Amino acid sequence: MAQDGNRVFIVYFSPSGSTRHVARVMEKRFKELGIEPSMFDLAENRELSQAISKQIRGDSCLIVGSPVYVSHAAPPMMKFIAELSPVASASAVPFVTWGGASSGIALFEMARELQKKGFKILGAAKVMAVHCLMWQLANPLGVGRPNSEDERIVEELIDEVNRKMQTHKPKGIDLSDLAYQKQEIHAEMEKMSLEVAKGHMPVREVDKELCNQCEICAEVCPTAALALAPYPAFGETCIYCFSCMRNCPEGAIKADLSEIWQLIRARAESFKESPETKIFVTSYSPEKEAQTLH
Repeated sequence: MAQDGNRVFIVYFSPSGSTRHVARVMEKRFKELGIEPSMFDLAENRELSQAISKQIRGDSCLIVGSPVYVSHAAPPMMKFIAELSPVASASAVPFVTWGGASSGIALFEMARELQKKGFKILGAAKVMAVHCLMWQLANPLGVGRPNSEDERIVEELIDEVNRKMQTHKPKGIDLSDLAYQKQEIHAEMEKMSLEVAKGHMPVREVDKELCNQCEICAEVCPTAALALAPYPAFGETCIYCFSCMRNCPEGAIKADLSEIWQLIRARAESFKESPETKIFVTSYSPEKEAQTLH
C-alpha cells in the first residue's frame, strides 16, 4: 500500500538515456517500498519549476538528476533548480551520471542551489555511465554502465532516503561532503563553462543529399535548440549533446568527434577518479533518532 504521508518527485534531464535509467531504478525501488513517485523528464516539461513548487510540501522529497557537462550539471537542470520557489522544510536528493572523465563539481553545485531554496539534502549520488559522446566507439569510457552493481548502490541510497523520510527530523548531509575534488581542482572547475567549451566543439555539417527533412533531429533535441529552415539549424540553447546526430536515421548530421575522444580519454587518465559510483548519506541510527525525539 502506498504511503500517503510522503510525496516523492523525480526530475531528470537525460539526452543520452543514462540519467533516465538511474531515475527509473529509483522509481522502481520507491515502488517496492510502497511509495509512488512522480516522474518528470525536463526535456518534455521545460516549464516544470513552478508546477513542482506548487505541489511540494514539508514532507516532500525532490530528487533531481543530471549528466555532468564540462564539470557542471546540465544547464536545463540548473535552470530548473533556480526557478523553484523557496520551501520551508522539504528535502532533496541530487544525483549525477558521468562518463569516466570527471564527475566535476556538479553534485556540489546542485546541492548548494537546492539548499539556497530551503531544501535539506538527505543524500546524493554520482553514478558511472557510458560517455555520451562516445557512442560511435566499440569501447567507450564507461561501457556497460550503469551496471547491476551501480543499480544496487542506487537502491541503497533510496533505502536510506526512505528511512530518513520516516523520521521526525531527518538529518541531512553536509555540503562539504560533496566538495570531494581537491581544492585547487574545484577552483579550476568553477571557471569552466559549457559556453567556453562550445568554442572547441567540432563543427556539425548537414548533408543535404541525405537529409529528408523528417524532423526527428528536432524532436529528440532536449533543449528545443534545433529547427528545420528548411534543413537542420542549431540555436543558442544547444548544449552539444549530439542527440540530433546520434538519432538521425539517414546519418545526415556529421561531425568529427575524434579529437574530443582523445581529450576525454586524457582527462580520464589524468583524474583517475575513484570510486566511480558513490552515494553520500548519513548513517541512520534508530537509537540516536529516539534520543532526538525525546
